[in-house]
Amino acid sequence: MERFIANLVKDFESGKLNRRQFCETVALAATVYAAGEGAANAAPAQGFKVIAINHISYACPDYRKARDFYTTVLGMKNAKDDGKSRANLSFGPGKGGNYFIARNAAAGQPQAKSVVDHVCYTIPNWNDARVNATLKAHGLNPTGRSGSLNILDPFNYSVQLASSEAENPFI
Repeated sequence: MERFIANLVKDFESGKLNRRQFCETVALAATVYAAGEGAANAAPAQGFKVIAINHISYACPDYRKARDFYTTVLGMKNAKDDGKSRANLSFGPGKGGNYFIARNAAAGQPQAKSVVDHVCYTIPNWNDARVNATLKAHGLNPTGRSGSLNILDPFNYSVQLASSEAENPFI
């Protein structure tokens, strides 16, 4: 944690992060750190207690197509791209947010017996008309309901976009 904060301060001082990004990232890191320590102490003897999703790894036929879709349509940031087979796409607050890995599927990779059928991303400041118009401008055909829409990415993977009100597990 100490090294993470030191690098964060360095990024802020060098101008890589603005004040808002710095504050968001420190707040997120503190929350995760605090939850992690409490969760670790409260974990049952037979296992662990998960506190967050670190990343989603997406194996597909052409990582460049996936990278371009997720950066252009969903505004993810291309944080790291090896130029050959993989790109790390970040989203969420600050540098400590979430990330999505678009990667070329390995040759001979076995087919999964079960799959994650979709990923839902929260969109801030949701406006049905604006979200629908933006998706249609990208050549997509959104379906769904107010506050929650479904689209297909370039490889026909189901992606859900939602407002925090429409997809809130706590209410």
